[in-house]
Amino acid sequence: MKLYGAPLMAVLLAGMVLAVREFCPFWLTMAFMEETLFFLAGLIAGIRLPDLDLTIPGLSHRSAITHSCLPALVVSASGFSAIAAGLALGIAFHLSSDLQPKAWTGGALIKLPLLGSIGMLSPIWLIANVIGCLAIFMEVVADEPADARLMILALCLTGAGWYFLREEKRPLLPLMALGFAILLVHAVRGGTLSVKLVWQYFA
Repeated sequence: MKLYGAPLMAVLLAGMVLAVREFCPFWLTMAFMEETLFFLAGLIAGIRLPDLDLTIPGLSHRSAITHSCLPALVVSASGFSAIAAGLALGIAFHLSSDLQPKAWTGGALIKLPLLGSIGMLSPIWLIANVIGCLAIFMEVVADEPADARLMILALCLTGAGWYFLREEKRPLLPLMALGFAILLVHAVRGGTLSVKLVWQYFA
């Protein structure tokens, strides 16, 4: 139930926003929250989504399909950019935590469909897809209005605090991986490596 709970909650939240937008006559006064709520729905789903491979017939645990930025890319291509940004960030949280298994064997290794395990390339796969997820996230957030960016920042900090303090016993390596990925994506986008990085996207 733990695996299904978060994605179901995310679907219900996104569905509620769509229903309210369609039928509530007062929605225009609250429409500024729409993108933020869609982002929250994506974030809730993304944190658990990679492990849905445990419940999908034909997929092995740590499937390359779910343990990648592919789900966020698919959602983004469907036109739901705010959901894709939240999904990408949630998946990045999850994949960064997967970087510290007890040993790089068996269930800790990434499996490609038909080809099987990629062995010790698994950490490189995870890091590359953390970077990809954060690239999707930053691309969307950079285009959001200032108020929405600040609300998204609050959700990011809340989500990261909950996930890494409650769910992850050893948060240092995942947080370092996320920090490295953020700086790398920012530099590739033409920015400078600076302590003001966060505010350039959220303020």
